[in-house]
Amino acid sequence: MDSITHGLVAVLLSHTLCPGGPVLFAVLGAVLPDSDIFLKWISDRDPRLFIFTHGGFTHSILGTTVIATGIVLGFWAWLYSSDQGYAGVPMLVFALGFSWAGALTHIGLDALAFPGIPILYPVSSKKFSAGIFPGPSLVLFATSVGFLLMFLTGYIGISALSLYASFGMAFILAHVLMKAIVATHHRGLTIPTINPLKWLVIREFQDSYQVYSTSLLKRSMNVTVYQRYEGVEPSFLDRHSGDPEIRRLLYYSYFTISGREGREVVIRDPLREDGVLFYPPCYTRVRLPCEADEHS
Repeated sequence: MDSITHGLVAVLLSHTLCPGGPVLFAVLGAVLPDSDIFLKWISDRDPRLFIFTHGGFTHSILGTTVIATGIVLGFWAWLYSSDQGYAGVPMLVFALGFSWAGALTHIGLDALAFPGIPILYPVSSKKFSAGIFPGPSLVLFATSVGFLLMFLTGYIGISALSLYASFGMAFILAHVLMKAIVATHHRGLTIPTINPLKWLVIREFQDSYQVYSTSLLKRSMNVTVYQRYEGVEPSFLDRHSGDPEIRRLLYYSYFTISGREGREVVIRDPLREDGVLFYPPCYTRVRLPCEADEHS
């Protein structure tokens, strides 16, 4: 989701649970997880640190805890440096609770969309997604911008948050229903597109993947088949599964296929390379020398 929607949801949560409470802490907690957009240079330089990228570490439970703690420490440091006294422990705990609650709303919203987020990191780097949105929702973004502009210009008051919340919930429930309809009729991974009536279906088999698009209005069965291994032994891939470049590729990919190209083994995400899906745009393939297979 976009930062404006994240911030407004935090305001809604704060206003509902504790009117007049420290809304700023909740908003900061809800917005700052996306500061990881500035961390990609870390994983660019060292593939072992692939989790430090947008939608990575800061979108985990541990990451949100770190962010919430950092917000409160920053608040404490500001009070200390500006000679405004000290905040008592109850106040700091209260601020920490609001900051963390805001951060949890962030990962809750982002978990609605593909490609998902690593909620349980460092226990697991697996991404989790409810899979009802293809990414940030343009409809929710436009609604949030419109609400914020009307509020700032005085056309609506804080009481209009209930209308905003009602529309958002109805919009999410509508996508949940569409997801359920598609999943009922198609086995495999169902991925929404920008067009809410059109979905992508990925079916996994032992030696291949089948990919096709479908619609809620009519069924399309133009199936594309991707062979998992072309001239490559699965044991070779198993031996290299712990390579940092491979782990980074798997983290970014929906699925990968492998094949020989000359004296190299190429492991790639065909969906992103072939333009079927566009996000994430980087790290779509890894090359390994065939000699590694011969001398392993």
